[in-house]
Amino acid sequence: MKSRWSSKVLDAVSSVPPMRVEYLIPIVVILILWIGLSSLGLAKDKSFVLVLVIGQTYAIWRNLPTAAAQLSQPGRDRSRLILWPVGVMLVLAVSQLLISSPLFSQRILSAACVFVLLVMILGMRREEDVLERVSPNSVVRGKVMARVSLLRVNALAAGTVLVVNELLIQSASLTVWMTGMALFAMVLHALYWFMVLMVMPGEDKTA
Repeated sequence: MKSRWSSKVLDAVSSVPPMRVEYLIPIVVILILWIGLSSLGLAKDKSFVLVLVIGQTYAIWRNLPTAAAQLSQPGRDRSRLILWPVGVMLVLAVSQLLISSPLFSQRILSAACVFVLLVMILGMRREEDVLERVSPNSVVRGKVMARVSLLRVNALAAGTVLVVNELLIQSASLTVWMTGMALFAMVLHALYWFMVLMVMPGEDKTA
């Protein structure tokens, strides 16, 4: 049993995919913008908020087509639901620029993590129903394929981001926060994939 567990851990560690370039470039660009705006003499508070708003805008712009495609179903166009999150993000972006408080922007990230965490916890209470709707049982070669729920993985990831964000806020240094979150984003990528691979069912050795 111990050997099987150790083997699974080693397999998961060795199978973690590298961070894709399209996810790495935004992190580098945000750091460059932060350094560039600060070197131009713009106040650190304003530079910080502006960079975060740009990062949030990019994240929404990048994920919007995928979200719209997932919400749209044959014969039933639900893409208008995208307008709600876009509207909320627009209000938050404008609010951040007007308030121009780094702490306000940092707390928005914490609030988002708490929201995701609550959604995942509520989902776990009806996990079987969620799995049945999202991933119904499928049979391959006469065997029922095991369904995998990522609710716990997503909850743990959101909780981890929340804790790291709050710890970095306590440092009271915008430079430490910006650098720390950039490095943590890369660590989180590896951690998330490791957790996903750990919950995936192992291969059937008797086949």
